[in-house]
Amino acid sequence: MSDRDPAFYRYAPILIGLAAGVLGLVLIVAALSTPTPQLPELVLLGLGVMATVALVAVAAEGLRRATRHRRAAAALERRLDDVALFAVAARHDLREPLRKIITFGERLRESLGPVPDAHQDRYAERMSDAAERMQGLLDELSVHSRINDSPLVTETFSAGAELADMVESAGAKLSACGGSVTLGTLPDIAADRAQFRLVAEILLDNAIQYADAARPLAVAFDGMERPDGSVEIRVRDNGIGFDPDHGERIFEPLVRLHSRDAYPGTGIGLATARKIAERHGGQLIAQGESGIGATFTLILPRQKASLSQDDPKSTLQPG
Repeated sequence: MSDRDPAFYRYAPILIGLAAGVLGLVLIVAALSTPTPQLPELVLLGLGVMATVALVAVAAEGLRRATRHRRAAAALERRLDDVALFAVAARHDLREPLRKIITFGERLRESLGPVPDAHQDRYAERMSDAAERMQGLLDELSVHSRINDSPLVTETFSAGAELADMVESAGAKLSACGGSVTLGTLPDIAADRAQFRLVAEILLDNAIQYADAARPLAVAFDGMERPDGSVEIRVRDNGIGFDPDHGERIFEPLVRLHSRDAYPGTGIGLATARKIAERHGGQLIAQGESGIGATFTLILPRQKASLSQDDPKSTLQPG
């Protein structure tokens, strides 16, 4: 049985069985030592027999649960091995064939030049689009699966300064969609800087992706320190929003609320952002209203010690 199995499943049935055996032995000795047992002794003997039977039944149930637990643990390990194999393939083995499909697809279209048959041209275009979409999905799945691989290096830094640098780096994407970002009051936070930056990029990309074509995109970042010492960072946008009933569903991997033709994307980004928040011991909450916009609230513990709780890979850097 795995070393990670609870001690109860390993030792409780044995101990209960030993106790039942000892109790049964004591009762037998007591019965044999009294040639003509009286009523009180017979009552005690009966109670002892019932207790022994009960202990044996508990031991049998414990053994049955231990066997079931062992089988479930073995099945889980096999599934984890399968997931690990897929993750390795997604990170490495599947990328090369996709790159070749994209590369040779582009060369084929270039060598053919203008194709008089519109259907053939459309087939080649859809082949390239599908390969590029799959490559993007593999990239995001790889990022999602590797969130817990590296140590969580927490440090105290200015959320405002980090977001300002992120917005500057996203200048080309914002210009392309005619969007703007405003930074309000933002507190210092204790987090893994790279993973916080990734969450902010995912939320900004999400706002750009679901911008409302009827008005210029406006995104606002602000934050505050909460009474319990934690901090929250809010990201508001005036995009197409979503139905409030879907506030949890949008965080499920590969779940899409809109067709891919209308709003391209993989459905992985928000799941990755929430995974990062939870690894920090925090939360990522979404609120939306169709046609109005969406607000994402990232809540992080203020105390650095709480960030490394239950995460053996965490390390703390001086603030």
